[in-house]
Amino acid sequence: MAYYILSWAWMFFLHDTYFYWIHRLMHHPKLYRSVHLIHHKSTNPSPWTAYAFHPFEAFLEALIAPLIAFTLPVHISSFGLFFLFQIIYNVYGHLGFELYPKKFHKTLIGKWINTSVAHNLHHKKFNGNYGLYFLFWDRIMGTVREDYNTTFEKSTSKNTNN
Repeated sequence: MAYYILSWAWMFFLHDTYFYWIHRLMHHPKLYRSVHLIHHKSTNPSPWTAYAFHPFEAFLEALIAPLIAFTLPVHISSFGLFFLFQIIYNVYGHLGFELYPKKFHKTLIGKWINTSVAHNLHHKKFNGNYGLYFLFWDRIMGTVREDYNTTFEKSTSKNTNN
């Protein structure tokens, strides 16, 4: 059981790291215009946006599967459940509204978790907030958007018309 849990921790870390750097690469002007722009046509994302992208981007994103498989032996059920979770979290990231509670982004854990608000900002402003599950790489690399905290607070307040 400990190894099963360790393999999940490894898959989260590896996938989040891989996604962050591939996603940043997709924002290089040449790749952005010819590949990633398709995904960013959704400036107000919906769950359908989670899988609306160029075939080359899909190929790059799918490379995480062999990368996981060849770096650490993982049980097939762990691998399958992880990818099911990945799909669900990607849809959550593109919901267009926030599920986490007010002030979650200020908690010890919430400070490091990527949220729908963070990814919505990425779609509206086209830069910053590149992470998938966590804000770890965004915080280290200085790519968390400066307007993230205020936007999260505004998005999770009871009266969002202010």
